[in-house]
Amino acid sequence: MDEGFSTLLICRKGTSSFYASFGICNEIIEVNHFNEIFNLQEQIADSIIIPHGSFVAYYDLDRLLNEFDVPIFGNKNMLTWESDRYKKSELMRAAGLRIPKEFEKPEDVDRPVIVKHFGAHGGKGFYIAMDSEELIEKIESRPGEAERPKIIQELIRGTNIYPSFFHSVIRNRTEFFGVDRRYESDVDSSLNVYLSEDPTFTIVGNYPLVLRESLAVKVQKEGEQFIDATKRLVPPGLNGAFCLEMCVDKNLNIFTFEFSGRIVAGTNFFIPHSPYSYIMWGEQMSMGRRIAREIRDAFDVERIDEICF
Repeated sequence: MDEGFSTLLICRKGTSSFYASFGICNEIIEVNHFNEIFNLQEQIADSIIIPHGSFVAYYDLDRLLNEFDVPIFGNKNMLTWESDRYKKSELMRAAGLRIPKEFEKPEDVDRPVIVKHFGAHGGKGFYIAMDSEELIEKIESRPGEAERPKIIQELIRGTNIYPSFFHSVIRNRTEFFGVDRRYESDVDSSLNVYLSEDPTFTIVGNYPLVLRESLAVKVQKEGEQFIDATKRLVPPGLNGAFCLEMCVDKNLNIFTFEFSGRIVAGTNFFIPHSPYSYIMWGEQMSMGRRIAREIRDAFDVERIDEICF
């Protein structure tokens, strides 16, 4: 709205009153399930869709790639790479990022690991094991777990950080936007020390973080490397918002264990701006407004086809 656009919200039935109360929607469409968007294409044909986590968690990606004709901001082929954890790792390796060791078979595990399923579900269902024996026991105790697609990843001991970036095709630069941390259910519970049951990693919320400068320099470089890799593997490359999910150990080594190829929840509290976006822009610049500014700039120079597919 600040950039002069009209806004359309598509949400599940029963939730629209929350969004409407903030006055941020010119139009609202309620659906029973997000996949109903495929039946709305004529109604929303003059829109530009901004993808977020629900596109990876709830949509049929084959249909999204092959049957959905409404323009989507960014490279929608990135959604395929984000939804497949093996392809995720391939892309991060291609970017030259240091990633935690991954194990093909539970029997090969020789250190603490975290098990993650495919899709973006806010950490729900992740679990940890200290060794191969414990991992095999946990897999066998969960119905269908042995066959379920997953990745077994080394659990790095350190501090998790979630830097967000914006890659601008129009300005030809990768902008370091802000950093957050996630507050994860009973992992971060003050009572966790008293409990023996397995912790979960379901995300409750996010809070902001400013990095020490030496780390910020490294993180920015890795963001640029990631964009270069997307240009090679997912042409024409990623544009718009993305997040690298990292862990910093006691020696300040940075491990990248995930990425999100679109806007993430951790930019919500950077409204009206983050410390980094204000320094860069000298005005109020949230991630939502940054996306809208890019779209507006693209229309101004008749390059909208380069950022919406």
